[in-house]
Amino acid sequence: MSTPDKVMARVKDLFFTREFIRYFFSGVAATIVDNIVFKLLSDVLGLGKWYFSILPATVASVVVAYVLNRLWVFRSTDHLLKEFLRFTGTRVAISLFFTYLVYPIMYFGLNITYELFPNLPIAKLIALLFVILGNRLSGKFYVFREEHRRSDEAEKDENRDRSEVTQDIIVDPESTTTIIRSDNNAD
Repeated sequence: MSTPDKVMARVKDLFFTREFIRYFFSGVAATIVDNIVFKLLSDVLGLGKWYFSILPATVASVVVAYVLNRLWVFRSTDHLLKEFLRFTGTRVAISLFFTYLVYPIMYFGLNITYELFPNLPIAKLIALLFVILGNRLSGKFYVFREEHRRSDEAEKDENRDRSEVTQDIIVDPESTTTIIRSDNNAD
């Protein structure tokens, strides 16, 4: 496989799979939590104290994102505490790095001060785009390790195994009765 083909295969694996669709929707949920907490705190503290609103918003969104990523996106079976520490460490670092770097550059440096909603500037959403990309890469390749994921195929196999029905046909030679016995969840 040539290098461009490898790159395209990697891009397809990152952004064009069922896992990515689940990741996208869990990211939307975490982003909504982030922006609601940021907006509520900005309403109370004022947008001039944005740096006090970002940390609680980031923490709340990281918790929501972890639960959704572990249970729904990657369906991880890894050790909970170790994985949670990897997740929160990378998420908080990536979130704070890009938010504290990109937001002030956009808002103060480039004067992108348009507010999508009162006290929710577009610069905050631009910073979140950088956060989302960084989080996707760290989640896929570092936090939720391949060897601790349940794939869609494995889950289908488990469901199929649980739903298989075994039937035995017993014919009694001394009568005209045929007995069909069904056994769900047979081994």
